[in-house]
Amino acid sequence: MVALSPRVAELLLQATQSQDLEEALHKVLRDYLDLKFASLSVETNHLEKKWGCTFTEFKEKTREEYTYAVESELWEWERLETLKSHYHALRQRWN
Repeated sequence: MVALSPRVAELLLQATQSQDLEEALHKVLRDYLDLKFASLSVETNHLEKKWGCTFTEFKEKTREEYTYAVESELWEWERLETLKSHYHALRQRWN
């Protein structure tokens, strides 16, 4: 069990407007996972608009393009999609 300082515990309770520390921590973690997923979604949506397709379509469309710009975009987009899947899975488990 992790011990929290009284100051951190008080801040958690105030920030979440909770009476219970475990409930407050649950809210904070749930909100964190939601915010991370939303932030990553904004980034992937930007790439979808930029390229006019989904990540899967982008991979197929650029299969034969070996420019640094395309490869860099592919790696970044893949990183974002992987993180989105990770945070989504954590959020599903957290419910």
